Amino acid sequence: MHQLLNINNELHEKWRKIMFRTCVIIGIIIFIAEILIFIFNKHSQTFSPTIIRYLLLYLVLPSVLNLIFILGAYFMLKTEKTSEKTKNHMVAILFFLICACVQCFHHTFPPILCVPCIAVFMTIIFADLKLTRLVFGLSYISLILAFQIASFEGDRDVKAIFLDCIVAGIMIFCSYLGAKVLTRYTNEQAQSIHNSYLKQMELIQEAKTEPLTGLLNRRAMVDILGQAVYQEGVTRTPLILAVIDLDDFKLINDSYGHSKGDEVLVTLADILSQNTPGNENVFRYGGEEFVLLFSGHPIAAVVEMIDKMHQEFREHHFDFLKGSQITFSCGIAEYANSGWSTSEFFEKADQALYLAKSEGKNQNQIYEKRLEEHKLTQCHAFG
Repeated sequence: MHQLLNINNELHEKWRKIMFRTCVIIGIIIFIAEILIFIFNKHSQTFSPTIIRYLLLYLVLPSVLNLIFILGAYFMLKTEKTSEKTKNHMVAILFFLICACVQCFHHTFPPILCVPCIAVFMTIIFADLKLTRLVFGLSYISLILAFQIASFEGDRDVKAIFLDCIVAGIMIFCSYLGAKVLTRYTNEQAQSIHNSYLKQMELIQEAKTEPLTGLLNRRAMVDILGQAVYQEGVTRTPLILAVIDLDDFKLINDSYGHSKGDEVLVTLADILSQNTPGNENVFRYGGEEFVLLFSGHPIAAVVEMIDKMHQEFREHHFDFLKGSQITFSCGIAEYANSGWSTSEFFEKADQALYLAKSEGKNQNQIYEKRLEEHKLTQCHAFG
């Protein structure tokens, strides 16, 4: 879920940048267009108060406002304290403000009054109906403002301006309805993708989980161990592998049945999980064999944890046993920048386990590498 949220935030970040760059490009295009229109309309006239007023009202003022809007949005988007939602709103409102600026200063052309429709549609990117409603409401406010400015200037008949605004209002409302439908569609599509993602993650987790004990299985161990060995090469974090095998488990199955054997396996899995730090990994490698992977712990601390597991498992009371104990043997290997492959790393711990079995079971053995010889040293046995 967290990973999916990060992906969504990254996607929004990408499109915020695209929308911001688009706003900057539109601002530049509007500025160039204003200059070209001025040259085309006023090239044969000398400078006069009317021309100066035209330049101030239609070129300088809207260009300055657009620049203020863009710079303000830029600093807001760069502020780390600004939330993701606020940034989405900010860039959408920036788009609206540039459209509204064109609408209010160039109301002479009836189609210009409909420009905020573009801003309403652009909110679909963020699939936020509240944002769409906000920009829609602001579009009507800017339309009323454009009507007031046009009426104040008196260049056209008020009734004609009013009719143009009515048509523009209808177009803005239609754009809102269209944006709302598309936003709902986008949300449903995103939800469908989200559900598919969760289902896929669930299937992946099931494929990596052993059904009887609920522990990660051998496939998961191979993947995680490979990642851990690679990470050890980067961070030099201590990495320790412990391979555990139940002692005389076949006798339990033969004497009491597989259901009782399963009970023993589940009990051991619970004890291993409960006594292993939460950020570490516990695996059922197969049959009666389990694997523990420790990262960042000194070997003495790992041995102490495994000793506790020995004691708790040995003292556990099974109803089908009459005074007998079930024990396990453990082989331990420390990676320690050895350069081993993952299979070699596991093999060293497995060799230590083999020695623990051959030396009488119910004990730990630690694999050590000294000079060019590989030597197994006994940790201790349990009575």
